[in-house]
Formats: sequence, structure tokens, C-alpha cells
Amino acid sequence: MSVPTAQDRLLQARANRDHADWLLTERPNDLTAMQWAVTACFYSALHGLTAYLTSQGVTVKNHAARARALTDPANGVPSAVLVAYRKLEESSRGARYELWTFTAQDVRDLLDRELATIATFTGM
Repeated sequence: MSVPTAQDRLLQARANRDHADWLLTERPNDLTAMQWAVTACFYSALHGLTAYLTSQGVTVKNHAARARALTDPANGVPSAVLVAYRKLEESSRGARYELWTFTAQDVRDLLDRELATIATFTGM
């Protein structure tokens, strides 16, 4: 198995974003689908930012290493991107472990605000 390239990560980021949007479009009143849409948003952000780090020559293999790399000023990740990433991470964790529920509008806001901030920065 090969190590994913930055381009591989960007493709995955886009696929996850598209899946979140598909869940939102197809199942807007399904609370479980909205939880998974939020999780897809987070993983879209994760892969987009991992692609960015990879392009900077930074390799991360887990959430903790990624968090350290994202907050390292040497890697040039803007504070607005960090805030957006943390919101997506918290929302996904809430959906998965705390059974938080989200409306279709909540998901749309995460896609259009937080994920869009990350997408603009990473080129995804």
C-alpha cells in the first residue's frame, strides 16, 4: 500500500464534501444522515488540511500529530482555518459520541462557512 499524495488527499476531501452535500440533499430530515453529513464535513477538512501539510513537507499519521502540525506557526495555517477545523472536529465528535443532532440548516452552515474556509485555503 502506498502513502497517499497531497493530490490523493484532495480528491478524498472533495469526495467527502460531495458526500456530505449528497446526504443533505437526499435526506435533509433524517437526523442520522445529518450526523453522518457533519462527520463527512470533518473528514473532508481533515484530508484537505493533510494535503496542505503534505505539500509543505509535513507528514502526519494521526489526529494528535495533525493537531500539532496545524498549530505550529512554521506551517502557516491561518487562525480562521484552525477555528473552522476545530468547529468541524467538535461537531463530528459530538455527532459520533455525544449523539448531537443537526438540522439541515446546521449542516448547510458547516459546509458553507467552516468547510468553505478550509476549502479556500487548501484549494480543494
